[in-house]
Amino acid sequence: MSSNMKHGDEFWKVPKLDASGKDWPLWKGRLELSLLARGLLGHLTNNGKPINPADGQAAGWSPTTTTEIAEMQAYEAAIKKWTEDNVVVRQQIAILLPDSLFIQLLPLSSAKEFYDTLKGQFEKRSLAVGVEL
Repeated sequence: MSSNMKHGDEFWKVPKLDASGKDWPLWKGRLELSLLARGLLGHLTNNGKPINPADGQAAGWSPTTTTEIAEMQAYEAAIKKWTEDNVVVRQQIAILLPDSLFIQLLPLSSAKEFYDTLKGQFEKRSLAVGVEL
């Protein structure tokens, strides 16, 4: 499924994460399912992020062959879409957080960083709560 669907429809219906993180496991599952339904789950792990053909080339490299030029053009189109979709995922996470959590994410620049920060903050806590139960 592509992210061309309206971003306001039912796929995005995920409740806000409690500021204490007590509902982290359920929230995480709902977020992941929502993003999976939109084809955007890879943004939480950078899985599927386009690889720049210039990576690994000598400094100052620029495409010269028809194939290299085509690869760079394809990469530029793919990274543009990836970046746009990454902003959509960041925005989706942001609206699902109370202000006290969102403010901690403001300096971060990717959906993966948003997700990893929240995961680091609440994953251990939710495991401890599960053990106590």
